[in-house]
Amino acid sequence: MKINPNPNPVLPSQGENQPPENKELKKVAKQFEAVFINQMIGAMRKTVTPGGLIPESNAERVFKGMLDSENAERMADSEQLGLSNIVYEHLLRTSQGR
Repeated sequence: MKINPNPNPVLPSQGENQPPENKELKKVAKQFEAVFINQMIGAMRKTVTPGGLIPESNAERVFKGMLDSENAERMADSEQLGLSNIVYEHLLRTSQGR
């Protein structure tokens, strides 16, 4: 099985009439995707039953939250989920009238 390293290839017909890229909107869309992924990871963590010999400390909960946030940002930067592209396109369409 061959995996395409570029999940969103630009076809020749797509690149001709595209509006210029708005970097600030792109950044906001990625931040939104990171928040969404962070919420998803938090919901997944809640499904795991606590256990083990040592009870979870407050410091461990804080560290897990920071780790989840960092993982969410990296996942959003990879653009594998594709949510940021959808949000960006929607923001671009709705902000063009302004």
